[in-house]
Amino acid sequence: MRRWQRLWLAALALSCAACPDRGVVALSPPVSGWPSEPRHLQPDLTKLDLLFVVDNSRSMADAQLRLFAQIESFVRDLRSPLCADSDALSNGRNCDFVSRDETLVSRGFTDIHVGVISTDLGTPGSMVPGCDDASRGDHGLLNPIRNGFAQRAHLPWAPRRPDAVTAPAGFRPMACNNDPDQFPSFITFCSNGPNTADMTCDVSGMNASTRHPATFSDWFVCNAGLFVNGCGLEQPLEAAWRALIFHDASDRTDNSSPNAGFLRADALHAIIVITDEEDGSARNCDYDEGFSATRGGAACADAKSVYAQSSASWSHEFNLDQRFYRYAPGGPQDPTWSLDRYLDRRSSSSARRWERDFDSISPGHPERLVFAAITGVPLATATRDGRTDWTALLGAPSSRGPDDYDGRDSSASIAGVQPSNGPFSMRAANVDPACEHVVPACRLEGSTYDPGSPCANAQSMAFPARRIVELARRFDELPRCNGAPCRNGLVSSICAQSFAPAFDALARRLRERAVTGCLAPSVPMRTALDGRRFVDCQLLEAQPASVQDCDAARGRVLPASPEDRRYVDENGVGRRQCVVVQRGRIGGLTEDGPGWSFAPAREPSASCAGHIRFAPGSTPLPSTITRLECARR
Repeated sequence: MRRWQRLWLAALALSCAACPDRGVVALSPPVSGWPSEPRHLQPDLTKLDLLFVVDNSRSMADAQLRLFAQIESFVRDLRSPLCADSDALSNGRNCDFVSRDETLVSRGFTDIHVGVISTDLGTPGSMVPGCDDASRGDHGLLNPIRNGFAQRAHLPWAPRRPDAVTAPAGFRPMACNNDPDQFPSFITFCSNGPNTADMTCDVSGMNASTRHPATFSDWFVCNAGLFVNGCGLEQPLEAAWRALIFHDASDRTDNSSPNAGFLRADALHAIIVITDEEDGSARNCDYDEGFSATRGGAACADAKSVYAQSSASWSHEFNLDQRFYRYAPGGPQDPTWSLDRYLDRRSSSSARRWERDFDSISPGHPERLVFAAITGVPLATATRDGRTDWTALLGAPSSRGPDDYDGRDSSASIAGVQPSNGPFSMRAANVDPACEHVVPACRLEGSTYDPGSPCANAQSMAFPARRIVELARRFDELPRCNGAPCRNGLVSSICAQSFAPAFDALARRLRERAVTGCLAPSVPMRTALDGRRFVDCQLLEAQPASVQDCDAARGRVLPASPEDRRYVDENGVGRRQCVVVQRGRIGGLTEDGPGWSFAPAREPSASCAGHIRFAPGSTPLPSTITRLECARR
């Protein structure tokens, strides 16, 4: 008799979600922290919360325009179903529903929150020209045009500061009425599906939402069109931390934070940073929140004097901007917070792990948080085996491994000369001998380098954003998802003339992450006499309490064993239990019909051999409880 290993599942949507390894046959999805007891299933993951961190310093006008140009198509992609060939699920594309050899990967998002913050957190302790609110800047408050302390002093259409620049005509669309209170803290795109005609999504005022991508794109520009009068000492990572963690952007019913309601417990989340400078998130012990205690009990070491030009403690005598480039990471002249503040490299079982990093946004679901940056990296971002080559960007790891950011040998980072664009470098503290600044990571695509004027501002450039790249690497490589990398970190060059490739890649990644779950390579397979291939597992599903029958039209049938036909949930309620029919594969094709099938990954890895996929109309109903039983070999 075949012996079975029972694996409890949770959060099934279009694919199987997570189970801990029980020893012989294991589910190994990119998730962690799942309990061993059954849980109610969540509905399809169709909600998305996007935080845009927009650099509003003097050099960013053109980059903001390139950002605006992508939003409408980005929203259209996000709401579109994602498909793939049945044997190439890792190469998703927008569905055309013409080819029978397509597998639905994701249904697309129907409810999208978009919030915008600036990179301006002021220069606490010092008055610096161009930094209007020295103590807080815009403080990570959503919609800084409405709520930012500094941004209100230099609104794009009416800056008060004498040296500030007014945004040119056409920078903001006609939909913006030059009222700073026009929009709420965040805006919403909503629909009941890609082809919906539901008018209830079109709401103005303090609960602004729309179902029209073109309208939403205009709204986005009205919110993200911060223009260029913000503080030139950018702190994008700390600004994102304040926005989401310090200000508690969750949708708890009792949350009175100014950013409340932005982050939903049943949504996918993304942080998108757009900046042409390195992250300068300086240690400000007013916001330590117990972080320093996790570093071995050390007291917080304040670095606010980095903004005082007279201070001799830092890596440049008078240039405040260069104090955030010329230090050795982790050394005495490093003014920044450890990157563990934003994504702790230590495992979740570590006694001193920081509990208020970005992973705390979605506890137990690290796969639901994506970090993307359009920033200072070379135009041709280095790749290896189809993935970002983090070693090329950051340098060789130290003997303590790739997670030791401070120990990286940055002298081995990529550098060189592009014939038309000039020198570029990702090396730390790599000072340009002809200029006051370090060698840039990239120069604007299509621009011409003049060796006779290497320091001229006429050629737009971006500087090595090594801290931002390292954070993206952690999202990509740290084994946070059930012991495997989440692959949720992306970087692309802000020097590109078009951000379309960056947003195309991000839209694909987000839709792929809306459906989590893999079956490990150890999952048993069998071949029927007619040549059909199956996973040697059965999928059992306890129906909602109101459902009394197994619906064959949805691929549900009664289990062969009478003892498996009834399931008692944690509340003592008896439920009808059904087997979900598994459809086999012949060659590269899955047989037609309702139920589920195993779809092999195109490039199986140590943690993922393939995915569970439900046929159209066969996705589990809300509040079902599903478990997988696989033969023990």
